[in-house]
Amino acid sequence: MYIEGDGHAWESRTRPSTDPTPRNPTALRLAMADPGPGPVLYLARPCQYVQGDDRRQCSKRYWTSARLGPEVINSLDAAITQAKAACGAEQIALVGFSGGGGAAALLAAMRPDVVFLGTVAGNLDIDAWADLQGVSQLAESLNPKAVAPSLQHLPQRHLSSYTDATMPPEISDGFCRAVTQPESCVVISGVPHGGPWQRYWDYDYSSGKP
Repeated sequence: MYIEGDGHAWESRTRPSTDPTPRNPTALRLAMADPGPGPVLYLARPCQYVQGDDRRQCSKRYWTSARLGPEVINSLDAAITQAKAACGAEQIALVGFSGGGGAAALLAAMRPDVVFLGTVAGNLDIDAWADLQGVSQLAESLNPKAVAPSLQHLPQRHLSSYTDATMPPEISDGFCRAVTQPESCVVISGVPHGGPWQRYWDYDYSSGKP
């Protein structure tokens, strides 16, 4: 199950976008490259790929300050439960890109059916990320790092790149230390934030080994 990133959340550093639909759907590319035999779900974030009257129900806070707010996480949780029932699945592996990685971590902490947590350039510490980027804190959002102690039992892999200025390795490194799994952080070079991450994400969910 692959969760999309924040998408086109901002037009500039001070002006939110009117449409958060990703221009480069990185998580979709990861899902399309998944080699596993089981069903694969691509899960967009709230208000992405939404048009017409449905857009009127969307508030910009859901892709800015509240992008990882409780109602956002609950919405993703409900969508996962519905998809799981439709597929007849008993367990799920969660993989999220960028802000979707933070959502995946928060979901893994609240769902007993998650057997693997993976993030690609994941925002696993929204406070550290905001400080690093010099932007306002995501005041209405939950911080994934806060749930790290409850995920120590869960197999994980967190991929980042030295070349990624948006979500550098220190963001996921802090999470891996908090979850007492330093080996689950894997750092590569040469990949900017937008990818192509699908060339480097290779994980056998059935065996628990990369």
